[in-house]
Amino acid sequence: MSPQRTLPGWSPSRTVARLALAVVMLLATLWTVGAPAPVAAGGPVEIVADEHAYAFSESLDWNLVARSEVPITGVILFYGREGYPLVRRIYPDVVPGMAIEVAHTERLEAGQFAPGTTLRYWWRLELGDGRQVDTEPQTFEYTDTNQSWQQLAGTHVDLYWYGRDAARARDILTAADEAVERLGDEMGVPIERRVRVYVYNSQRDMRPALSSRSESYDDRVLTLGVAVDEYTLLLLGTHRDVLRTAAHELSHIVVGIATDNPYTDLPRWLDEGLAMYAEGELPDDNRDALENAIAADRVLSIRSMTSYSGQASEVDLFYGQAHSIVSYLLDTFGRAKLHELLDAFTEGMRQEDALLRVYGFGLDELDDRWRASVGLEPRQRSGVLSAPTVVRGRVAAVALTAGG
Repeated sequence: MSPQRTLPGWSPSRTVARLALAVVMLLATLWTVGAPAPVAAGGPVEIVADEHAYAFSESLDWNLVARSEVPITGVILFYGREGYPLVRRIYPDVVPGMAIEVAHTERLEAGQFAPGTTLRYWWRLELGDGRQVDTEPQTFEYTDTNQSWQQLAGTHVDLYWYGRDAARARDILTAADEAVERLGDEMGVPIERRVRVYVYNSQRDMRPALSSRSESYDDRVLTLGVAVDEYTLLLLGTHRDVLRTAAHELSHIVVGIATDNPYTDLPRWLDEGLAMYAEGELPDDNRDALENAIAADRVLSIRSMTSYSGQASEVDLFYGQAHSIVSYLLDTFGRAKLHELLDAFTEGMRQEDALLRVYGFGLDELDDRWRASVGLEPRQRSGVLSAPTVVRGRVAAVALTAGG
C-alpha cells in the first residue's frame, strides 16, 4: 500500500470568540484577562529574585523570592503568550510572612507552545493590609533547545535549521520565500509579519514540538509539516516532498491572514483545497484515491468535509477531493469569485451564507454541482443535516500503513 497524507491535527486557534463557552469556564477557574494592577513592586516590597527556566515540551519553571514591610499573605503567577489577552493564572502554595520563597513548575504537553514563542509573565503579591503589588512583566523566548539552530533570513521567512546541509537549507528558504510571495500576490494579502520555519532532520527530532493525538495515531503517522501557530511552520526537511509541503503549509498561513476574524475559521474543504492547489499538480496518491472514489460513487459529502474524523483510510481522498472542489470553483466561476468568498469569511460569515452571497447557492447544491462535474448523480438526502463543528489545525503528513 502506498503512503497517505493525513488530515490536519489540532493547533492553537488565533481567535477566542469561537470558544466563548470554554473560555468563560476557564476564566472562572484558571485564566484572567487584562493588564497587571497599577501598583508596581517597590515601596513595601523588595524582589530579591525573580527567575524562570524551561525544559522544551516538558515544563516551565519559576522561582520568586521577596521581602516586605507588610506580611505577604498570597501570591499569584500570571503567564501567557506575548501580545495575547488571555493569560494563565496560578496560585502556588506560599507560607505567609515578611519574607517568602515560591517555586512553581508548570507541566507542558508536546506542542503546547510553538518553538520561538515569546512568553510573558508577572507575579502578584497580596499583602496583609489589602494591597496587591505586581512585579514588572518579563518576557522570554521559548524554543526547542534540543537542537543547535542556525538561522537564514529571507525576504519573508526566517528559516531555522541544524546539521551540515546548508545547501538544502538555502533551497528550502528560497522555495518558502517564493511560495509566500506567490500566495500573497494570488490571494491579494500582504504578509506584514515574518514567517518562522523550523526545519527538522527527523520525525524523532520534531515529535516534541508536535501536538499528540494518540499514541496509536502518532505511531502510524509521519508528519511532513504543520503550521503550529499563525506565523510558525515546522518542516521535515529530509523528506523528498519538503518543497511541496512548504508551499502547502505556507498557504494555510497566508490564507489564515487573509480570513482572520473573531468568529469562524474556514471550512476544512476550502482551507485544504487551497493549500493543495498551491502545491501545484495533484500528487498521484490523492489523484488515485479520488478517481477510485468517483468510480465507486464513494466520494465524501462536502458538508462532512467542513471538519473531519481523522480516519487514515480517508486521508488521501480528503485531500484529493478538496483540491478538486477548489479547482471546480476556480475553473467555473473564476478567481475573483473565490476572492469574494474569502472576503465573506473574513467578515465571519458561515459557509452556507458565504456561498449563497457569492455564488447564489448553498453547500448541498455545491456538492451536487461538483458531483455533476465529475460525472456523478446528485446525492440522495433523507433530511436536513447540521454542519459539524470546525476544529482548528493544519498538518500535512503521510500515514504509515500496515504494508509499510
